[in-house]
Amino acid sequence: MAHPLLFLVACLVLIQAGTAHNLESDEEGHVSLLLSSKGVDFAKDVLINKAVSTIIPLQLPDIEKSVKIPLIGKVRMILSNITIFSVNVSSSYVENGNPGLVLVASGATASLSMKWAYSYSTWLIVISDSGDASVQVHIYGTGVHLFTSFFFIPHMYLDLVNMGAS
Repeated sequence: MAHPLLFLVACLVLIQAGTAHNLESDEEGHVSLLLSSKGVDFAKDVLINKAVSTIIPLQLPDIEKSVKIPLIGKVRMILSNITIFSVNVSSSYVENGNPGLVLVASGATASLSMKWAYSYSTWLIVISDSGDASVQVHIYGTGVHLFTSFFFIPHMYLDLVNMGAS
């Protein structure tokens, strides 16, 4: 099987040879790219699967909050060892973001586990408890805005778009 780079070079040579005779001295060259919906859907599915498999399992930073309530006491809450261990995306689509493309995943579900603890203290008593929790989060929609630019060096910018979760 031929090397993919050899195939790419051959395609570029053929494209250049086919368009070279059409250019006159007052015309500028250009590159045109046509994306089919099947190609975009395939790239979208590959990108989503690769993104999920790359970040899972994802360890999130601990969350700690203390609140002092006058005349009542102090409450300290801690969430630790927060780990997202699975993400399932039920549907996704690509739309024109002008400029660029927006990749939207909707109906995603993330499963995570964590340890929790709290303590309540007053001048008289201290109450505390801790445990483990498993949580399933439904994400209504989240997206990535892909900005592309081919001015001197091809590059891509990503901008995350959040649409809500419960």
